[in-house]
Amino acid sequence: MKGFIYLLEISVALILIVVVLGTLSSFKTKENWERADLITVGDNIVRTIRDSDIIEILNNNFTKIQSLLPPHIDFGLKVNGIPKSNITVGCAQSSICNSISTLLTNSFANGHWTNFSVEYFDIASGIPSYYDAVVFVNYTDYTNRKSNIIDYLNRGGVVIGVNATFNNNNADFNEIFGLSSTSSGSGIFNFTTYNPSIDEIEKYFLGLGFDVNTGNTVDSKKWGYWYIWENSRKVNITSNAVDIENKTVDEGIIKDIPEGGFFNIKNIMDNKFYTFKIKKIFWDKFVIIQPLNMSFAFNDFSEADDVTGKVNIVALPGGQAEMTSNKTAIWISDFPTSDEYRTLVKSAIASRVKEWYLKEPNLTKEYVTVSSFYPLCCDMSETAELTIYLWYKI
Repeated sequence: MKGFIYLLEISVALILIVVVLGTLSSFKTKENWERADLITVGDNIVRTIRDSDIIEILNNNFTKIQSLLPPHIDFGLKVNGIPKSNITVGCAQSSICNSISTLLTNSFANGHWTNFSVEYFDIASGIPSYYDAVVFVNYTDYTNRKSNIIDYLNRGGVVIGVNATFNNNNADFNEIFGLSSTSSGSGIFNFTTYNPSIDEIEKYFLGLGFDVNTGNTVDSKKWGYWYIWENSRKVNITSNAVDIENKTVDEGIIKDIPEGGFFNIKNIMDNKFYTFKIKKIFWDKFVIIQPLNMSFAFNDFSEADDVTGKVNIVALPGGQAEMTSNKTAIWISDFPTSDEYRTLVKSAIASRVKEWYLKEPNLTKEYVTVSSFYPLCCDMSETAELTIYLWYKI
C-alpha cells in the first residue's frame, strides 16, 4: 500500500511539473511573439517613411506614423544627428535675458525648424539638467559659480560664454573655456577650417543663415534691416523676390532676387565679394539670407586679450581667436550688433544639442526600438537618425 501511495505521489509531481513547464513555455512563446510583432510594425514604419515624410515628422506631424500603427500599439520618437526642434536656454542674468532672446531667434534649415526659448534661473541653486544650454553675456562670477558650471558641463550641458576675457588673469574662466595666452596677430578672422568631423559650428553657421525680420510694410512691400559686417542694409521683400540696399558704389542696387537666387556683396574690410543666397522668403515674417563662402570673413570683434583655445573656431592664421570650443563649453568674444555674430551663438548651440525626444516614449512599458537614417538637404548636409519606440497600450 505504501508503495502504491509513493507511486501516486510521483505521478502527481510529474503532472505538476509538466503543467508548470507548459505554462512557462506558453508565457515565453507569447512574449517572443509580441516582441516580434512590435519589431515587424516598426520595420514597416521605417521602410515606408520617405524623405518628405521625415520633414513632416520633424515638424510634429505624425500622421504618416499613425496611419501605419495598429490601434493597440503606441509609440515614441527619438532623434539623433540634427538640432532639437525646441531648445530651452537658461539665463542666469535677469537683466539681460531679453537681450539673449533677441540673439536666439528661431531658425529654419533643411525644411525643419529650430526654435529657442530663454528662461531665467538662479545659478546659486545649480543649473537644472532640463536646460539644453545656458548663455552668459559679460558674466563676471565664474569663480564663485565654477562648481555649478562644471557640474552642468559634466552632465552633458552646453555653456556659451559671450565675454571678453578678464585680462587673462581669471584662472577659473580660462579653465572652463580652455583658454590660454597667445601672441597677437594680423590678418583676416575666418573659420579656421571647414571640417564637421572636428567641429560643426561652421556647418550650422552656413546652413542656418541670417534671418531678417521684415515686420514693416510700405507700398505693399515688407521691409527690415540686415546687419552684416556691422553695417545695416535695408531689405524689401514681396511674396517672391527681395531687394537689398548696398553700401558701396561699385555694387549698385540689387533688385528682384528670387527665392533660391544668388547675389554678391563686398566686405570693405578685405575688399572681396562674398556670395549669398535668398534661402527662404516668409512673406509675413522674415527672409533668410544664406552665406555660401566657407572662407567667410569676420571683422575684428575681439575685445579680449590675445587668447587661443583648445579648438579655435574663428581666428587669425597665427592663432589669435575670437571664438573657441572646449567640448561643450564655447567662448565667443564680446561683439557689437551684427547678424553674423548672432548666428555664431545660434550655431554653437545647434551644433551641440542633437539628441532628443520628438515624442516621449513610455519607458515603464515593455518596448522595442527600431531605427533608420534619413539624409536631409539642401541647406547643408545632415543625417537624421529616427528611433521609434513601440509598446502595447494594454
